[in-house]
Amino acid sequence: YLQDARGDKAPLRLTEHANGYRHALRWSPDSKKIAFTDQALTLYYADAATGKIVKADKAEYENVDVSLDRKPIADFSWSPDSRYIAYAKMDADLVYKIYIYTLGSGEINCVSSGIFNDFNPVFTPDGAHLLFVSNRRFDPVFCDFEWEMVYKKAAGIYALALRRDGAPLLPLRSDEEAPSESPAASGKAAKPAAGDVQIDFPGLAERIEALPLPQGNYRDLAVNKSAVFYLNAPEGDFNRFEFREVGPRTLYGFSLEDREEKTVLEGIDSYQLSADGEHLIYQKGSSIGIAAARAAKAEGTTLDLGELKMWFEPRAEWRQIFTEAWRMERDFYYEPNMRGLDWPKMKQLYGRLIERATCRQDVRYVIGELIGELNTSHTYVFGGDIQRRAKRVNVGMLGADWRVDAASNRYQFAKIYRVPDWTQEITPPLAAPGINVKEGEYLLQVNGQDVTASRSIYSYFQGLAGQEVVLTVNARPVLAGARTMTVQPLNGEFTLRYLDWMEHNRKTVEEASGGQIGYLHLPDTYTGSAREFPKYFYSQTRKKGLIVDGRYNGGGLDPDIFLQRLDKQLLTYWTRRYSHDQTTPAVVTRAHLVCLTNRQAGSGGDMLPMEFRMRGMGPVIGTRTWGGLVGVSMFIRLVDGGGLSAPDYRIYTPEGQWIVENEGVTPDIEIDLNSEEMARGYDAQLMKGVEVLLEQIKADPRPWP
Repeated sequence: YLQDARGDKAPLRLTEHANGYRHALRWSPDSKKIAFTDQALTLYYADAATGKIVKADKAEYENVDVSLDRKPIADFSWSPDSRYIAYAKMDADLVYKIYIYTLGSGEINCVSSGIFNDFNPVFTPDGAHLLFVSNRRFDPVFCDFEWEMVYKKAAGIYALALRRDGAPLLPLRSDEEAPSESPAASGKAAKPAAGDVQIDFPGLAERIEALPLPQGNYRDLAVNKSAVFYLNAPEGDFNRFEFREVGPRTLYGFSLEDREEKTVLEGIDSYQLSADGEHLIYQKGSSIGIAAARAAKAEGTTLDLGELKMWFEPRAEWRQIFTEAWRMERDFYYEPNMRGLDWPKMKQLYGRLIERATCRQDVRYVIGELIGELNTSHTYVFGGDIQRRAKRVNVGMLGADWRVDAASNRYQFAKIYRVPDWTQEITPPLAAPGINVKEGEYLLQVNGQDVTASRSIYSYFQGLAGQEVVLTVNARPVLAGARTMTVQPLNGEFTLRYLDWMEHNRKTVEEASGGQIGYLHLPDTYTGSAREFPKYFYSQTRKKGLIVDGRYNGGGLDPDIFLQRLDKQLLTYWTRRYSHDQTTPAVVTRAHLVCLTNRQAGSGGDMLPMEFRMRGMGPVIGTRTWGGLVGVSMFIRLVDGGGLSAPDYRIYTPEGQWIVENEGVTPDIEIDLNSEEMARGYDAQLMKGVEVLLEQIKADPRPWP
C-alpha cells in the first residue's frame, strides 16, 4: 500500500499478490517507483502511480542461516537517475556476483569477475561509480596447534568506474595538486553531471579501484557527495549467522576529500542515509537518533519518542498477529504443500480460538498449537507484548553440594566443585587461592547472618551474585574457633557442574582403560564445542581409543568441523634423529572411535552420530536421538515485538530420501541409563563405550612407530 505522510488520502494498494512476503522496500530517487524483494528471492519494482509490477530478476541459490535482509537479491540499490538497479546474487558456483538491471529494456549485466564474493552495491550520487564490498583479501590466520588456517576480515571496499573514459573515484594527486582541484583542471576525464548515468558494460569489472582501507568486516555501505559510510566490526562480529550475533557496531565515514577514515558513531545497531544524503538516522538500543552525514565524529540528536502514543484495540492486534504468523509459515516453511495440511483450514480452525483469547499469552499459545500441526521441529513462538512479571532476583551460588547435619540443624559442605587450573572459563568461589574450605565443614554465617537448616540454603544468598560476601566457616557447628573469608558467588552453577561432570567422565574412562582410552564431550555443534573440543582433542591424539560423547548435544550447526579432525587419514611418517617420528597430517589420531548419544541430543546433536556413522568412524552407542533435522534461517518478528520461526530447509540423502526429522538416529548398540545405576554413579553408556573400544584395541592394536 501507498499512504501519504499526512494520512489525508485513502491508501493505494500497489500489489495484488495472493501469497508472498514482500520486504526491503526502496523508493527510486525520482519517487516514481518502489523496488522490493520477496521470500522467493525475487526482485521487483512497482510503478507508484499505476501499481504495475515488473519482475526484474530472481536468485536461485542462497546460503543457509542468514537473516532476511542478508538474503541474495535483497542487497540492491537504485542509480541516481532511477534507470538502473544494482544487486548481488549467488550463482550455482555459490559465489556472490553483482548484476545491474536496466529498466525499460530489462537487460541484465553481470559486472563482477566471478572469482570473488562481491555484494552490497551502491551508486555514487553523481552516477559515475558503483561502490561495493568484496571478500578478496586472503591473509590467513594460522592455528597455534596444527597446520590449519582461516581467512578473517577478508573484505575491502571497491569502486567501479561506470564509464569507459570515467575518472577514478580517487585520482592520483601530485605534490603540487591541491586536494580540491577538479578533474578537468588536472587533465582527467570529467565526471558526468548528477543524474546523467552512463554505463559502459564491456570491461566494467576491470575498471576497479580499492579504497585505501584496512581489511575488515564491512557491511551496509552508503555514500553521499563527500563520504562513504559503512559499518565495520574489527573483532569479527559480522558473519553468516548475524541474527545470532546481535550487538553494537561502529559506523565509519571515509572522506573522499581527505581520503581518511573517521569514526562517526559508536555502539549503534543500524543506520540509514537520508534520500538527500545530508543526514543519518540510526538506532542505538531502544533509541533513535539523527546526525549529520559527514566523515567526522557525530554528536547525534536522540529523538524524543515519549509522546509517540497510539490507541489500539488488543483483540484486533491479536487477529493481525495470528494471521501474520499463519502467513509466515505459509511463505517460509520448506515444503510448499505444508506436509499435506490444508493450511487455510488450519487458519480458520485456530482463528476461532483467537476470538476467545483474553491476554497475549493466550495468543502465543494458540499460535504454538497452529504451528504444532506441522509436526516439525524448530517451530518456535516467543515474546510479544505480554504482562511483565515480577523482577527476578539473582541468587549467589558457591559451587557446592549441601547436606544437613540433623543434630545441629546446620548446613555442611558435601561437595566442593573444582575445575582443572588450566581453564579460566569459570572460577569456583570456594576453590580460589586462600579459600581453604573443606568438604564436611559447616557454613555458620553469611555476611554476619546466622545460617540454619530451618531455611533453604539459597535464601541466604538472594541478590548476592557477583558481590563480595563474607562467610563464616568452622569444622564444628559452633562459632567458637570459626574463621571468616570473603568470596564472590556465581550467578549460576551450570557451567561449573558441567565441567566437573565432563572431567569426571574423562577420569573414569582413563582409570577403566588403564590409560588407553581418551574421552571428550561435545555439548553442542556451535561455540560450546568450539571451545571444548580443542581442549581435550590435542592432548589425546595418541590414545588407542577415544570416546566421542555427543549426549545432551544441543546442536547449532554442522558437526563436520569437529568430525573431520577426528577422521583425518594418516598418510606418512617423518623420521627424526633425536625424537619420535612425526606424521602427515601433523595432528592425526589412529584411535578406535565410538560415539555416545541419547534422546536429549538433537538438531546438530542428531547430525553428529549420523555423520559419525556415514563416515564409518565407528559404532554409535546409547539411545535414539531427538529427531530434529530441519533448519531455521531466521526468526521473524511480529508487530508487538514477539516472533516465531519457520523451518525453511530440511536434510535429505544424495539418493533423495528424507532422513532423521521426526525419526532420530538409532544407535548401533542400544544402551539406556538405569536410574538406580545413575544414583550410585554408574554410567552404563560410558562403560559400554570403554568395553567396545578395549575389544577393538585388542583385535587391532594400531601401534605408533
